[in-house]
Amino acid sequence: MPLTTARIAHRAGTLRSVAAGLTVVAAGITLAACGTADASGVKTAGAADSVAAAVPTAHEDGTRQAARDTVADGGADAGAQGGLRADGGTGEEPGACDLDTMSVSVTSVPQPANHLLMEITNQSGASCRLTGFPVVRFGDARSAVPADGNTRPQTAVTLAPGESGYAGLTTSAANVPAGGGRTAAGITVALPDGQSRHTVDLPGDAVEVGDGAEVGYWQSDASDALLW
Repeated sequence: MPLTTARIAHRAGTLRSVAAGLTVVAAGITLAACGTADASGVKTAGAADSVAAAVPTAHEDGTRQAARDTVADGGADAGAQGGLRADGGTGEEPGACDLDTMSVSVTSVPQPANHLLMEITNQSGASCRLTGFPVVRFGDARSAVPADGNTRPQTAVTLAPGESGYAGLTTSAANVPAGGGRTAAGITVALPDGQSRHTVDLPGDAVEVGDGAEVGYWQSDASDALLW
């Protein structure tokens, strides 16, 4: 049956309606896959959200791995946070001080009575430890002055290059009257287990040495060396 002009126009309209419908369906599928956006342009739904959420997770895993690698390597900021590095130093204590790399002096003090202050300074280029007390002899005395055990510190004194340690020295016991002793113009000083000896001048022309003279243990502070 031959198509009339009206039928041809009707079919054309139908095809356009179907095509439009297919376009709407395709657009719906696309929106479902990509999500929608509100007026501000921010996407609020869709499968792309799941993909975006997975990106921080992957980034976080990478960050954790990088952190583990940093800890294993010692950490770039370890020195700024106390120097606690996995490959840090050996933790060995400094060796004993060598008298040949030290300077020694003795000064008088106004108080306490009968006291002198000995100062020893590290002139080497490395830290060292002062252990025990100085071995002191007044003048040409054959025996060393005994140490006062009450002055023993809690820990050995460590001296960095240029730092000083101190020891108190009494010329007689507190209850011994002045006079009747012998005079000494200097002392001989040695360190425990050391072979070297230094001769150090005493303040003034000479000091009078009586019974009960003692020496204190090394201290890191001059005032602590005179508290006895």
